[in-house]
Amino acid sequence: MLNFFLMNRFKPDHSRLQSLLDAIGADTRAAEAHGMLCGMRCARVKQWRPHFPEETDPDDPRTRKAFEELDRLWELAQRELEEHRMPIRLLLPGDERPLLERATALRDWSRGFLYGFGLGGSQKPELLRSEAGEALRDFSEISRMDLEEIGETEEAEEALMQLAEYLWVATSLIWHETHGDESR
Repeated sequence: MLNFFLMNRFKPDHSRLQSLLDAIGADTRAAEAHGMLCGMRCARVKQWRPHFPEETDPDDPRTRKAFEELDRLWELAQRELEEHRMPIRLLLPGDERPLLERATALRDWSRGFLYGFGLGGSQKPELLRSEAGEALRDFSEISRMDLEEIGETEEAEEALMQLAEYLWVATSLIWHETHGDESR
């Protein structure tokens, strides 16, 4: 019961996770880590820890703290996707952060999602011919987004907001198409 209570009080925070990852020397950025966890959930990966790409000392208190935060994100992603919560919360820098930083995080989130989804192994071939397959191709395009052209304009701000909305809708779509047989 206490674990349920703590999970319901958990509020993911991009800068907190980034600080934890920086403290353990992780190359993975916070948005990328969250995207990876969501991608693994969509691909039915059972555990995230064996796939965390960093060399870390499991006895270091900073590592334990970072992994506890990632465990909470892992559980939150599962709950949001299972409950059909719209929108799922993407772990991104706040709106007060520079546009380039937020665009980089969206790109990194997409990269992380594709990496995590790929860890699930082969998917049913019909998935790639579905709307989920189209969404995965879009994620690939977003992951290669050219950030050099981004300026601090109202149009760029609007485009970034639309990309973020698309990512959470597409993630839900991918989840439903990869887990649809569970509801039957």
